[in-house]
Amino acid sequence: MIKFYLATPQRERSAIILSVTFKGKQYRRTTKESTLVKFWNPQRQRVRVCRENRLANCTNDALELWCQAAQRAEVYFKKGYTIPSSRDFFEVVDEEYYKALERPVPSINTPESPSGYYSDYFERYIARYADARSIITIRHYRTVLNKLKQYEKMIRCRLQFEDININFYNQFRIWIYRQGYSDNYFGSLIKVIKQVYREAREVDHLHNLNGTAHKNFITVAKESDPVYLSVDELMKLYRLRITKNTVLNEWPDLCGEKAVRQRIATCELVRNRFLIGAFSGMRVSDFSRFSESNIVDGMIMMRTRKTDTPIAIPLHPVIQRILESDFDLSKTISDQKMNVYIKVVAKMAGIDEKVTICEHRGGELKEIRVEKYTLISTHTARRSFATHLQRSKVPLTAISKALGHKKVTTTMRYLRLGVDENAAILAGSSFFKDFEGEE
Repeated sequence: MIKFYLATPQRERSAIILSVTFKGKQYRRTTKESTLVKFWNPQRQRVRVCRENRLANCTNDALELWCQAAQRAEVYFKKGYTIPSSRDFFEVVDEEYYKALERPVPSINTPESPSGYYSDYFERYIARYADARSIITIRHYRTVLNKLKQYEKMIRCRLQFEDININFYNQFRIWIYRQGYSDNYFGSLIKVIKQVYREAREVDHLHNLNGTAHKNFITVAKESDPVYLSVDELMKLYRLRITKNTVLNEWPDLCGEKAVRQRIATCELVRNRFLIGAFSGMRVSDFSRFSESNIVDGMIMMRTRKTDTPIAIPLHPVIQRILESDFDLSKTISDQKMNVYIKVVAKMAGIDEKVTICEHRGGELKEIRVEKYTLISTHTARRSFATHLQRSKVPLTAISKALGHKKVTTTMRYLRLGVDENAAILAGSSFFKDFEGEE
């Protein structure tokens, strides 16, 4: 008999235990899967599939593989007359499980191949381009490498070049999706993995393999729903008075006047830096280093950090007013904090209408309605700028130059319509408003 149950059902999250009763002996061990207790179905011994639990299918698929592996282990030991020890039994279970995943049983003692380990070469790849590529690009390379090392730790096996194939792709994807990451995040990892793999073959001649050439070893890129702020919404942010009451309404646990003053200052910093981005179109990596030395004859003049492209943008009156309000441009804040605080500041400003978005996460597409402020990030500022230029009939090529894009096609991706915005345009057309068809 094969069962699954929760190790700690009294807690919020629990590991899932595999229990096998065979020849009168009980074998129990964790499956290395876990779930929020509220999603566990004790009758079906599986995780409930629902909108709030995007990883349910991945977890249930893994449980099914463990169940099949345990069944095959029972068949294997039925041939003998002795009752297997727990260690022997689960050795066979593991072997069958990893065989089902179409990759060898992981081992920390795998001998090094002549071409070496993939992550070791990745380190050399990063060092090679450390000075030739932007800080942002190198930081992304490091993120991808760290994810690969975490994956190696999970499977207890260091990856070699011959391991980078469609089987790796499928298992790495499952592992990434189980952590709740989006399809586009997975795609950004695969893009770099293929890039490094190709350079090892074509530049350094470390292998002559084609593991990434499989037709399904693809860089996933799903179009995300565009979010921008209208001029009215941007002005709501600009006119927002951030007071002790508004701050305590969002952070009721703040203690002391000093903490409240610091939080007010942080919110004002985030609001003003966001508005500078929204009325200049600069990337966060650029408007975070923007200073008055970049203002020449009423123009913002600088070179973009990402593409090293010169840009010249007229100084918008809103930015002029922010600078005249004694706003200290030398104060900085991390991208991560900006993205957290701008959502709260937008909520304070009443940017809370419900909008429809399509979300690609864990390999699934779902349409949901959420408050608009939850979707706002530093990138929203730049897209708002591009959208308002387009609506003002500014030529696409001029918008592209203002954004520092090298390709017009890149600019066009900024100007896609959202679901709600597209519906509003359709509703305003004569086909829907003035239609006089026969009844």
